[in-house]
Amino acid sequence: MRIADLPLPQPVKDFYLSEGLTELYPPQDDAVKTGYLQSGRNLLACIPTASGKTLLAEFAMLNSVLSGGKAAYIVPLRALAAEKRERFLSFSSLGVKVGMSTSDYENRGDYLGSNDIIVVTSEKMDSLIRNGAGWLSALTVVVADEVHLLDSPNRGPTL
Repeated sequence: MRIADLPLPQPVKDFYLSEGLTELYPPQDDAVKTGYLQSGRNLLACIPTASGKTLLAEFAMLNSVLSGGKAAYIVPLRALAAEKRERFLSFSSLGVKVGMSTSDYENRGDYLGSNDIIVVTSEKMDSLIRNGAGWLSALTVVVADEVHLLDSPNRGPTL
């Protein structure tokens, strides 16, 4: 499937085209055909490394955010959070605000609510839920990266 043919807002398609991305890999194409970009749909992408899982997440987040929604991107490690935040900051050309929090587990994190995409570690998201961050009810997309860690003795229970 070509980027130009995706069921996404035109500014999103233009963003990816400007980055030189013109076509999806077959697993990405299959995912789009499931209809996961429609409101209320879920996707569990179990595809090999470097086959485009993050791009699928970006599509879902941007599709939602440009329609007035808010997204959380959950990662297991601070370093990965910083890496994803850097990538997502490129969405500022679309008017998207990105925030990140990976510590201060006793803080409600209300300041994060002014962002469109919030990158957090699993532990921070757990803390935000436990401390009742008001903006959580505004989330329209939640991405759990590295979900295979669900059975990890150390990180799994929090995830």
